[in-house]
Amino acid sequence: MAIQSKNELLPKEAAPGNINYQRWLFGAGFLVLLAYTAVSLLIEPAESYISSLLLLLGFGGFFWMGHQLRVSPPMWMFVAAIAIALLSWMLAHAHHPEWAENSPKVHRLTIWLQFIAVAWLLGGSTRRTLILWGTFALSLLFVPWVTGNGIGEWISGFKGQRIDFGMLNAQHTALLYAIAFMGMIAFSHRFLKPGKAHTLRIVLWATGLTIYGAATVITQTRGVWLGCLAAAAVFAAAFIVWMVRISPSSAEKRRLTGALVVAIGVASLAVMSLNDIVEARINAESNIIDKLLSDEPYDGKSSSINYRIASWSAALPWIKERPIIGWGGNGRKLVLDHSEQLPSWIQSRTGHLHSSYMDILVNFGLLGLGLFLTILIWTTVSGIKAWKHGHLPGDILVFYLAFIAFWLVVNTFESFMFYSTGQYIFGLMLGGIVTHIWRAQLETSREKDNTLLAIK
Repeated sequence: MAIQSKNELLPKEAAPGNINYQRWLFGAGFLVLLAYTAVSLLIEPAESYISSLLLLLGFGGFFWMGHQLRVSPPMWMFVAAIAIALLSWMLAHAHHPEWAENSPKVHRLTIWLQFIAVAWLLGGSTRRTLILWGTFALSLLFVPWVTGNGIGEWISGFKGQRIDFGMLNAQHTALLYAIAFMGMIAFSHRFLKPGKAHTLRIVLWATGLTIYGAATVITQTRGVWLGCLAAAAVFAAAFIVWMVRISPSSAEKRRLTGALVVAIGVASLAVMSLNDIVEARINAESNIIDKLLSDEPYDGKSSSINYRIASWSAALPWIKERPIIGWGGNGRKLVLDHSEQLPSWIQSRTGHLHSSYMDILVNFGLLGLGLFLTILIWTTVSGIKAWKHGHLPGDILVFYLAFIAFWLVVNTFESFMFYSTGQYIFGLMLGGIVTHIWRAQLETSREKDNTLLAIK
């Protein structure tokens, strides 16, 4: 399959002598982006080298050829990320120099903006965006065999053992497979519409639904399951709006309705066939929840829920003391190392607070949380505007909105924004949306310029 070399984000008036050079650079950058997407989950030693090359080509091309995009909101967010990280580090040195880091680690926040490089290399192309996301989904099919224990681990999962396919832990595995499952639902119409390789596309769609759905269940991550319910609410709302207001043809209605019925059926079948696993996982700590809802005192015993309760409770006094700018990039470690009320088993278990929101507030305060929310709000509002003006396909918008609902929930229970897997999928997802937003903004600007020229 040929890869389109045209970048819709390049200025139309580019000098003829530079066109071929820019296309070669842009094409090479996109291939690096695909390699990064495919390799990151499979070959960890190679990931750091490819990601460095990706950032070099993505940001290098953006700063060299981005022109008016260089003053777009994402760049101001990037500057804000650097400023917040530096300010937090400097004030940490002034307030508690014995605990402050030796040097500022601005990458802890700027990594959230790596979607700028991804968006630039996608070049405003819907086709490239779908190829990118498809590469991510395909890479997941190889994960159990490359980093996990293959069929043996799948069998163990279906027998009730919590599996992770060799990733950091089961929570990160569940996160990625759940997003792929959501993608299969969001893009059902593209798989099922009549045309070339229709039967093959249907088989691939049904296979993807089954594999990603089953993996989401057997990884046994309750926070991800809850996030899936939030995403399902977005899908349901979008389906109702689509059916009632947009009034597609009857054939389209039948295809999408059928796809939705099949998706619900697959999800229900997965849950029912693995009912014992789901029920056991949900009820695993029901006695702890019952105690929390009663007047019984917190017992502090080792458990997933107790860990979160204890660490979040310990973090609150630290957040209250420095609510605006936080304690610096190592703030969450300070909470775990210097909170006397924390049980010893918590302090030795991990180095984060199992919530992106808690980690952000402790490390960078309300300014850091404001940056995170600004990124999500801007991409959401601008994405909806791009869709309204016909620059963003509806299924991509729905997928993104479902992802945002899912993302807000899952980050309540795990610090995905501070781990490579979370940063990886965050960059891919937002990059796919931002590239369309930029294309919409540039085309709108060009139309205005042409109108002014016509008037003159």
